[in-house]
Amino acid sequence: MPADSLSAEERRQYDVVYHATKNAIWDVLGTAVYLLFLVFVLGITLLGFVFPALGELASGETNPFVLGIGGVAVLVALITAYQIYRLSR
Repeated sequence: MPADSLSAEERRQYDVVYHATKNAIWDVLGTAVYLLFLVFVLGITLLGFVFPALGELASGETNPFVLGIGGVAVLVALITAYQIYRLSR
């Protein structure tokens, strides 16, 4: 439909629908990318920091530095898991 054949009211409605659709698409894509980022951060945190610290704790070798990094990583993992939970609700 050529834009010249639209009345002023039709043109306004077209613009509103166009911008709403465009914003909705970007919201969905943005949320999907953010969710993938959070899953990546959670995986790296668990596999790279939390599980090695738990392994060291279980083996009896308690290096305070590694346990401290593991504790901070647990906090990051909990915050990330909560963000993923909030996005999935």
